[in-house]
Amino acid sequence: MMSAVSRAEARLGIQVPEDLLEKAESLTDRKMEVKGLPAEYRELLLEDVIVETCIMAAINGRCA
Repeated sequence: MMSAVSRAEARLGIQVPEDLLEKAESLTDRKMEVKGLPAEYRELLLEDVIVETCIMAAINGRCA
């Protein structure tokens, strides 16, 4: 089974920079805490948050 990072990179077609992965992991943990989601949901959420974080970075000119 592919990891959340591998699935996100496949969706994006790029290798995600380490700083964006760290930011996405932090955002995922915060979303999990705020929404009270079970731990099993983290990998699914992380994939989407990585994609969202990269898209936001691209929009803001931080990801080539």
